[in-house]
Amino acid sequence: MIDLNRQINQNTLSHAYIFESANEEYNLDYALNFAKKIFENKGVFVDNDLNPDLYIIDKGKDIIDIQSIRTLLKDTALKPSNNIIKIYIIHNSHNMRTEGFNAMLKTLEELKNYNIVIFTTKNKDLLLPTIKSRCQIIRLDADENENKIDISKLAEILAEVYRGNISQFYQNKAFFEIYKSEADIMFDGLIDVFDIVLKEKYTYNQDNTDLNVKKLSTMHLDHIEEVINLLYTIKIGLKNNINYDLAIEEVIFSIYKGGMN
Repeated sequence: MIDLNRQINQNTLSHAYIFESANEEYNLDYALNFAKKIFENKGVFVDNDLNPDLYIIDKGKDIIDIQSIRTLLKDTALKPSNNIIKIYIIHNSHNMRTEGFNAMLKTLEELKNYNIVIFTTKNKDLLLPTIKSRCQIIRLDADENENKIDISKLAEILAEVYRGNISQFYQNKAFFEIYKSEADIMFDGLIDVFDIVLKEKYTYNQDNTDLNVKKLSTMHLDHIEEVINLLYTIKIGLKNNINYDLAIEEVIFSIYKGGMN
């Protein structure tokens, strides 16, 4: 891995980074620690939670709305309080929408010499190529958070549905019912499956990928993005008590219809 400590000590820092690992909590901790080291190297000794020149967007697993990005972008035009450096962390940046990425793009091209932007993500391939090309990508060595759902079984059901076997969904309705009172876990699991599918589609890993993920990776990219967008839309709707059963069926039939095209 690139020696970031050497970059700090030799003052050869990039203006934009992507920190990637499957462990989202570790990604944020690593970014915060990296930021603290940079500030201290510059003679700024302030706790991160009190530092006016450390700007963090952390929406957890929720979508990062365009207004949050626009507010951050306005802030990049302001000089740092310490007159030396200002650092921005966008946690789980894969949850930005296309309009957010596009808004970020112009700023990345015109960052001030005192600005550093750090994107954290569980999968860099979920970020726009134009964003990735302007960042130094750091692959972190971290274990993935333990899934609260059987991802392999979920992928198996979805793969069968995609192949046209809709009966597999109905035969496994009990599996989905388990998470009715914890809908976030189910929809996070669905998002994780399609994150893995996207990674498989881009990396062409033929050795270690689950067979059902391989089947799903034959989906057209536009269809994969359509399903992912639907999942994030439903996640927002969960806060408004949308019907769980209908939401699951909407996702299942979206996958099914995509396989029939």
